[in-house]
Amino acid sequence: MAESANREASAVLTLLRWGLLLLILGAFGVLWLPPSWPAQVIALEQHWSGHLLGAATRDAVHEQAVRWAARSAGTGETALTLELGAWLGLDSQAWGAGWSAERQALLQGLHALFLWRLARLAAWGPALLMLLAGAVLDGHWRWRIGQCGFDYPSPIGRQASLIGVGGLILALGLELALPLPLHPVLLPVAVMGACVLIATGLRHRPKQL
Repeated sequence: MAESANREASAVLTLLRWGLLLLILGAFGVLWLPPSWPAQVIALEQHWSGHLLGAATRDAVHEQAVRWAARSAGTGETALTLELGAWLGLDSQAWGAGWSAERQALLQGLHALFLWRLARLAAWGPALLMLLAGAVLDGHWRWRIGQCGFDYPSPIGRQASLIGVGGLILALGLELALPLPLHPVLLPVAVMGACVLIATGLRHRPKQL
């Protein structure tokens, strides 16, 4: 039992390290990425989405992102972006007016990239939720069936559930925040892998006598 707990704690610490590393890389990206980078990433991902999902779906996702951007412009999120830039030290007094304006433009571009990916995630959402629900039900009923046998649950299988949940959270975080071009097929593939691990972990829960 102690060894299993140590393995689970080690898996959680590994995921936390990856999350911290991504935050550090994101901070460096805000400082050094060119202001036109988010627009180039959006254009490339829209090109991929058009080939994979079709022009109608790509245009619908783009229109939804534009609607959310117009709605957020009226709720003060632009001012919030400026305040975030000031909090990060991207003010004209510290770095110069030109460099500060470029960083503010980069933050606004990253906001547009976030809305584009959020709209694309919403398009994938129903299918991904059905996939996740199927994995949970499969793992639960396999566990219920296993109650009638004499086999014992594997601690490695239980650890797989933690890895699956952490991987799912990490995949969603990367999908929304990573300022690098991501092919639309990567999200469902990552969620499918996480669902397999979650189902395996649920299947190997401890028996209830």
